[in-house]
This record gives sequence, C-alpha cells and structure tokens, in this order.
Amino acid sequence: MFRKVLFPTDFSEGAYRAVEVFEKRNKMEVGEVILLHVIDEGTLEELMDGYSFFYDNAEIELKDIKEKLKEEASRKLQEKAEEVKRAFRAKNVRTIIRFGIPWDEIVKVAEEENVSLIILPSRGKLSLSHEFLGSTVMRVLRKTKKPVLIIKEVDENELAKTKGTSG
Repeated sequence: MFRKVLFPTDFSEGAYRAVEVFEKRNKMEVGEVILLHVIDEGTLEELMDGYSFFYDNAEIELKDIKEKLKEEASRKLQEKAEEVKRAFRAKNVRTIIRFGIPWDEIVKVAEEENVSLIILPSRGKLSLSHEFLGSTVMRVLRKTKKPVLIIKEVDENELAKTKGTSG
C-alpha cells in the first residue's frame, strides 16, 4: 500500500488521463492522496498587469486576484477529488493550493507531507529530455528525494487500447 501520494495537477486533460492510466495499472490501495494545485507566480504577474487599471492599490489588487484564483482552483480540485479517490483506491483525498513556482512547491509539499510517492504526468514528446518530461518534471526529479512515478500523457486512442486490454 502507498501510504501517502502527492498528485500535483494543472487541471489539464493530460493530468486527468494520467489518473485513468494509474487506475488501470495500479492494484494497490493508497492511504491518502494529496491533490495539489500550484498557482504560478508568473500567472499572478500577468493578471496584475491586466487588471491594474481597475485598482488604485496594488496590494488590494493582488489580494483580490489571489482570492479569485484560489476559489476557482478549490472548486476544480473538489470536482476531481472523488474521481481521484476512486481511481487511486484511496481512503482519503486532501486538497492543497499553493502560490509560487510549481516545481518548487511540489518539492516543498512532498517534504512537508512526507509523501511516499509523487505522481507526475509527462508531456510525452520525443526529443530532448526536458521536452520529453517537461521542465517542471525535470526540476522535481533533480530536487526531490522522494520517489517519483512519471506517467506519460496518452491520447484518447491509446487510452481506449489500455482500457480494452485490461483483464
């Protein structure tokens, strides 16, 4: 049994297809899944630039934008929590939202929560290693001491083949 699994998500379809692949291939129970979403600092800066004419105070602007992003992320995480619980055969799913640099926050949460496994979807490109795995995946691999399972994002046709061959 996996005691505690960290599953960071950017809410992409590929991330949730990775959940489906894990569900088909994993036969072990998971004690707890931590569903993590990191709101990228770069996104915050872009949004602040776009909204600055609505606010007179940058602190209030930043606080308002962070609140709205956190509310939206929380809603999306809650929508997926039951699906992840079932797919991972987990006893519990907890959600965490962080602001920062995605790879850095993934590594921090993995350490803080003392996870037994980090599951990361990859982009599945066939060129240079950072393109094959993605820069976030590469940085997590370099910085964490925790085991990492990389699941290649698959297209719908590959997923259908996987579902059709389970026995």
